[in-house]
Amino acid sequence: MFVAACGAPPPAAPVDHPLDLPPLARLAPAAGLDSLVDARPRDLLAHPELLPLVEKVIPESQFQAFSQRHGGVDPRQLQELVVASYGGSTLVLAQGDFDPRRVERAFGERTTRTTGRFVDRAGGALSTVVRLEGDAATDAMTAVLLGRQAVAVELHAKPKRVGPARVAELVALGKLQRVQPALDAPPLDVAAKALGDAPLRIFFPGPFEGESAKGLAGLLQATTAVGIAVYPDRSDPNDRPVLDVTLDLFGAWGSDADVAGQRFAAALESVSRSDLGRLCGLNEPVRGPILKTSPTVLSVYVVLDAARIASGLRAATGSQIDEIMRD
Repeated sequence: MFVAACGAPPPAAPVDHPLDLPPLARLAPAAGLDSLVDARPRDLLAHPELLPLVEKVIPESQFQAFSQRHGGVDPRQLQELVVASYGGSTLVLAQGDFDPRRVERAFGERTTRTTGRFVDRAGGALSTVVRLEGDAATDAMTAVLLGRQAVAVELHAKPKRVGPARVAELVALGKLQRVQPALDAPPLDVAAKALGDAPLRIFFPGPFEGESAKGLAGLLQATTAVGIAVYPDRSDPNDRPVLDVTLDLFGAWGSDADVAGQRFAAALESVSRSDLGRLCGLNEPVRGPILKTSPTVLSVYVVLDAARIASGLRAATGSQIDEIMRD
């Protein structure tokens, strides 16, 4: 009688599960890609000797200002950060712990007007997917909020019906299974496998044409992909913060690999002796460079002084970095 009078208990609230996302680099489509940077900031900065060097390049005050303008996002706390360029578009993918309301409010403050807001998947705070579109002063913007754990932002000169941010969203939701991720498709699939699990990887897919093909003593004309891997290293006997850097040129070098390797080494020597190279200490490596060649890849390994790189970058690109952090 008591149960019947009081009625049945209210149904339990549905359980909200986080989105099952792959590594963010797998959300960047291969079609039209010009370059891709894949970084794991938290892993890089787990090396405490690098923290003061990061602040030398980007002061703490700029990180705080950036966070205030971008919904509380601190780039140093991200699990993964991917920046991919596609012609006139730039796609930024970030994984961390976000407050969707703050990020959406920051999007509205960044744009001159919001042209669209779409709830592409309804759920709880961990699983709701919201897509925002808007116009800024000099470009158009798209942002996709993937629950609390990831954000995709696209900047493009002209409005697009389906840009890389929208493609990344549909791939994340399992709705575009035929789209090839950039690092799973030729020519970067081979490069990604060779570079392994480095906390900082940089990729440039070929073919290289026009002026770019003349780079590195003309070797880029025959290069199918370029890959750069960077690892922090604590093994320096002088206890300096150093970086292990590998630069790979992939191509059908065949029996000409040794000759091409010598051209590669000479071209890098010229770069290291340039004004920027000397500023960043490339002309005085801690170890190396060590050249390895095979019929399919030309590889140079070098260990560099991280403090000299930080000082050189600040001196050479400080104004550009300041502008990016103010944006």
